[in-house]
Order: sequence, then structure tokens, then C-alpha cells
Amino acid sequence: MSKNVKLTVYADHTRNKISKNIFGHFMEHSADVIYGSVYDPESRFADADGFRKDVLEVLKEVQVPMLRYPGGNFVSNYHWEDGIGPKEKRPKVFDYAWLAEDDNRMGTVEFIKLCEKTGAEPYLCVNMGSGTAEEAMHWVEFCNGTGDTKYANMRRELGYEEPFHVKYWGLGNEMYGDWQFGACSAEEYAKKALDFAKAMKWMDPSIELVACGYDLGSDWNYEVARVLKPLISHIAIHHYSIGYDIFKEEDYNQCMYIPDYLTKLTNVAKASIVAGTNDALTDIKVAWDEWNTHAWNFEKDKNDCNYTLKNTILTAGILHSFIRSSDVVEIASYSPFVNVCGAIATDAEGVLKRAQYYVFELFSKVFRQCDGYVETYMEGETYSLPEVIDYSNRKAEAKFALDAKSAQRIVKTNYIDCVAAINDNHSRMSISLINKNSEDGYEVELSVLGSKVQWNTGKCYQIYHDDFEAYNTRENPENVSVKEAEGILNGQNIHLNPHSITVIVVELEK
Repeated sequence: MSKNVKLTVYADHTRNKISKNIFGHFMEHSADVIYGSVYDPESRFADADGFRKDVLEVLKEVQVPMLRYPGGNFVSNYHWEDGIGPKEKRPKVFDYAWLAEDDNRMGTVEFIKLCEKTGAEPYLCVNMGSGTAEEAMHWVEFCNGTGDTKYANMRRELGYEEPFHVKYWGLGNEMYGDWQFGACSAEEYAKKALDFAKAMKWMDPSIELVACGYDLGSDWNYEVARVLKPLISHIAIHHYSIGYDIFKEEDYNQCMYIPDYLTKLTNVAKASIVAGTNDALTDIKVAWDEWNTHAWNFEKDKNDCNYTLKNTILTAGILHSFIRSSDVVEIASYSPFVNVCGAIATDAEGVLKRAQYYVFELFSKVFRQCDGYVETYMEGETYSLPEVIDYSNRKAEAKFALDAKSAQRIVKTNYIDCVAAINDNHSRMSISLINKNSEDGYEVELSVLGSKVQWNTGKCYQIYHDDFEAYNTRENPENVSVKEAEGILNGQNIHLNPHSITVIVVELEK
């Protein structure tokens, strides 16, 4: 059964630029996210530097724009000097975060090589748990220093005369959490981060600093913005929707609300920044530098059946949220890209592209060619559900209400989600449509205002399977994948299958 909806695209209304870095990824020293996968000198796929060529190829296929490293929880007990110099002389250390041993074979120089091999912008996070501002300053000097100084010369002695030009630096990771080495209050963090920020910026004024924020902590974000506003460019927030008792995996319609929920968190974080800086025109942005539809689960990570078309639709929806909020969001890092709940899985025989991988492949193909986000308006079917609220940060509110759930509002969300973008000379437009309805297809009547579309040039791409629990396996690696779709675009009408992702690219007349 198909239903009718109307979509209007305002091609002459480019709201803002879309940063390519919202399609970034995250890699942490944890389990097999790096060792034995991305970096594995013993693998038959390894290149001369110890990186798996098959993994590098996949990273290049998605045109990864930015990589965040080395953590994550790992960074709060990481000392960067342990990871430079001859590998045989690097110390093996106890990893507080993951209760493991790390031999530091992967370090700063190796990470920079990884970024060079894949074309990614490096984004380093400093240790604000057991580390010091001086240690962070020395790391900036090692990477970016040009003077005749100790740590710049240390880099040169390793054979790297030219600086690495690392632009983005994170000020710690999730310092609000009691699971974190050196966890502290917002006031303590802001005071400490001020020293780190000053030292790092004095070393290299050109760097951009990303402060640690909290997805559920407006008071935390307010204080961080208030204290650090002259020195930071972004405040980072993290979120994993399924697996931490926020969203229920078995509730399909509730899960389809996740992208709306993240948009709400973005708006709340921005409001906290505006309040903290006392500046409605503040240029401090929100960085979603750890996100995934699912929490890290080491028991499930090897089971292919956990990475389904449903997961893929949610991944696309969250990227839609970031694109729609691209005036506020300039950085996002899918966490992690490799193994655990990542977009690809590795073993000794090669790489499996999980279903959600194809969202990054498709979006890198169509949106990296675009420059600006354009407004759209959808007239179509909605559904209602009780608003999802995480009460873990609202204990007083929950206790005050006799029944905490009675405080929930009823919210509406569209079955069809859409974003559109246009290239810089207004000659090409990409429109992405997600049908979240698990049962019904839709016929979309499309109107484009402000530009004339050459509909005969349209190309259609689709991620679809008749089973929304479909997944990829080694035996059937493209069960869920991107396919060029025939017969979907008929003039200005688009057919959407149930639980599908459809992208059309059309040429515009100048």
C-alpha cells in the first residue's frame, strides 16, 4: 500500500554551509577497534607501516573527513610520550578504562600516518584525567611546533621536519562521569580546562579547542561555556541511544524517534552555550564527537545479526539531524567506525561492511559534492508517541512527581524525513528521503521552488530490503547495500518503499 505526501524544496534558500566533518569517525584504544583491525602488522593485509590495506580502502571509500583519537575513556589515563619513538622501547601500560594492557605500538606518529593515508583531518583528545596542562602543551608542540624547542626537535629527530598541523584538540573526555579517571564537577572541570586551554593556545594560537560537554547536563554546559568562551570553538556531547535504557530496541516506532531526540539535545546544548556566554550570536558550536545508535556491547559485537536495516535507517536519520542542524553542528564522530558496534567488522579473512556502512558510503557520495543546506517542507503522515525522557539527570523532578511518566508529553514525528543540499554554483541538488514506516510505501509529489530542475538527469540511489531486520554476512555481504534504483523517479514524483532510504541527485538550470 502506498500513501501520498507532498514535499517542497526551497532551492533558492541556502540556509548555511554543511561541514564535511559531520561525517567523521572515532577510533579508541579498546578491544579490537585499533589493534588487530586498523593497525595489525601481523596481518597478511598489512602495509609497510602496519596498517591493514583493506581497512584503509574502506575508510577512503567513505571519504572519512575527520578521525578522533585516542579516546574516549582511554585518553583519561593516556600519556602521549609513551607512544612515540622505537616501538620496542615503548612501555606496556595498564589501561585503566578497559582493564587491559596496551603496548603503545599505535601512537601519535602512527595516527598521523593513518590520517595521511585516508585523507582524514586529525582530531586529538588530551588527557585531563591523570594528565597535566603542561603535558598537553608539549603534545601540541610535538605536533605543531616550528621553533628550536625540545618537543618540536623530538619530532624532527624522529624524521618529521615539517609540523603535523593538528588543528582540532579535545579537552578531555566525559569528565562528568564517575567511570572516568579524574571525574569532576562542572566548576572543577572548567577551572582545570582553562589552564589546559591557555597553555595549548599559547603554544599554537591557530588550534581549535573542543571542550567536554554533557548531553543531559545543561548546567554543565552552561558553566563550561561561561568560563571557557574566549578559548573554545566547540562543546562536545556524546550519545548512544539503545543499550543504556533510554530507547527500547523492540519498540520500532520509539526507535524511529531517535533522530528527533538528538535534534532536541542539540538545541538544548546550544541554548546552554548561549546562556553561558550571554551571547545569542556566539560562534561556539556543538560537536557530536561520539555517537551511535547503539551502546558499545562487547558480547554482541561479533554477531552480524545485530546490525540491521533498522539500524541503518536510524543512522541515516541521525545524519539527517546533523545536516538539518549544520548551522550549529560542525563536527560529529561515529563511534567507533571499526568493530564493536561500528560500521565495519574485521577478521583474519577481511572486512565485512555492515548495513549501516552504506549510509556513510552513500552520503559521502552525494553530500560531499554539496555546499549548503536548503530548506524543505513536508506535508505528510505523522505518528504520536510519549516523549522519551532520560530521568537519570532529573532525579529531583522524578521524585517530585508521584508518577514520573505522568510528566511525559505526547510528541509527533513524521514518517518521512527529508534533507536537501545544493552545490556552491547551484547546478546540482541532492535530496535524501527516509521512510520510517515499516509497513507502508509513499508516493512523494516533489516541488522545487527557486530553480528549474532537469528531471531527466535524475539519479536515484536506494538502501532497501523487504525485511527491516535484514543484515549482511560474510556469505551475503551486500544483502543490505546501496543500489542505483530504476523506476523510483517519475518526473517530479518519487516512490518510497517501506523502511527505506532514497537519495536523488538532479541537475539544475542556472
